[in-house]
Amino acid sequence: MKEYKISNFEDFMRVLRENFKWLEELRRLMLTQELLELPKEFEEFRRRVEERLEVLEKRVQEVEKKVDEIENKLDKDLCFLKGIWVEAEVKKKVHSLFSEHLSNVKLVGKKRINKILSSAMQKGTSSEEEREEVLRLDLVVEGTLVNTKEPVLVAAEVSYTIDEDDVQRAVKRAEILKKAADRKVLPAVVGYRLSKKAKKLLTKEECLQVLISE
Repeated sequence: MKEYKISNFEDFMRVLRENFKWLEELRRLMLTQELLELPKEFEEFRRRVEERLEVLEKRVQEVEKKVDEIENKLDKDLCFLKGIWVEAEVKKKVHSLFSEHLSNVKLVGKKRINKILSSAMQKGTSSEEEREEVLRLDLVVEGTLVNTKEPVLVAAEVSYTIDEDDVQRAVKRAEILKKAADRKVLPAVVGYRLSKKAKKLLTKEECLQVLISE
């Protein structure tokens, strides 16, 4: 075995660096077994924490997904309830709301519209699908156009926020009703707000726009 001369601390450190086993033995003498195992235990702890974080992250994602689903459902339900409320408000105020465009305004019931469409079906000018489409109209009113004094039916779609789908439905259903009734029918959209896309589409279509003051 190699002999070492140790006269100071630096000599002692040099010997330990040259003899790893001595260094390990010294560690065992100076440190408890618990301290020696700390690095291994810490690594195991880190691994368990990472696993739990992964599980937690997945659960958070699942919760976020469920929250999104609930919010979407609430939005749809709220829109539906708003639509029912706005439709009721429009029916109560129908005369004043349409006064800019029509005089002698009155609501036309579903029963009369169904009769017109059923008659058109018998004549072969409308189909069952078209009848069902028109019967989904939110509102039909009758009156006289203020500017031309011409009698007219108005096929209206009612929504809290009018979007381009409302405009398209009103135009489509008014055209079917016009063909079935063999008289002038104008499409209309009624609501509190108007989306940008709906506003752009309205400039291209002959569709009445009725906005309700909040």
